[in-house]
Amino acid sequence: MSDQLHAATANASRVTAQSILAWIQEWTEANQLQVPTDLDQTFADAGFDSMHSVELAFFLEERLKIKIDDTVLFDYPTFASLADHLVSRVQPAAADEAESDEAAAGSW
Repeated sequence: MSDQLHAATANASRVTAQSILAWIQEWTEANQLQVPTDLDQTFADAGFDSMHSVELAFFLEERLKIKIDDTVLFDYPTFASLADHLVSRVQPAAADEAESDEAAAGSW
C-alpha cells in the first residue's frame, strides 16, 4: 500500500475523493474488473455485479473505518458519486472528533 493511502486510512480528516477513487481502482484492478476512464460511468457498466458491490463495500469499510451499507453502490451508482458520498460520511466524523477534543481540552 502506498504511503499516501496508508496516511489516509490512519487520519480520516485527510481522506479525499481522490484517495477513495484510488482505493476503488486498486480493488477493481485486483479483481480484474474494468477501471473507468469516466468517473460518471456506472459500476454496472464497468462489469460489477452484486457480489462485487458487497465485496467493494467491505473493502472500503475496512479502509475508512466506518460502517458502509452493502447496497451503497446501488444508492450511489457511479464512481464519482460513491467517492463524494463516502467523503461526506468521513469528514463530519472527523470534524466531530476535533470538536470533542477541543471541548475536552477546554475542561481542564
